[in-house]
Amino acid sequence: MLWLRATGSTLISQFIDSFVVLYIAFSGIFSNEQIIAIGITNYLYKFCVAIILTPVIYFGHSLIDNYLGKDNALKISEQATHEGKGFF
Repeated sequence: MLWLRATGSTLISQFIDSFVVLYIAFSGIFSNEQIIAIGITNYLYKFCVAIILTPVIYFGHSLIDNYLGKDNALKISEQATHEGKGFF
C-alpha cells in the first residue's frame, strides 16, 4: 500500500495548494472562474505527476531494501514508527 500512502497524501495536499492557496494569493487579481480554471489545471498536472512517479517510489524503496537488507529495513522502519515523537 506504499502507492496509496505516497499518492494519497500528495493528492490531498496538492488539492489544498491548488485551490486554497491559489485563491488566497490571487483573489481580487483574477476572477473566481479564472482561479478555478487555473486550480483545476494545476491539480490535474500534479495528479498526473504523482501517478507517473509511483514506479520511481517503488524503485527507490527496493533500492533501500536491497542496500539495507529486507529485515534491517523493516526493523528500522518499525523503530522509527514507534519512537517517532512527532511535533506534539
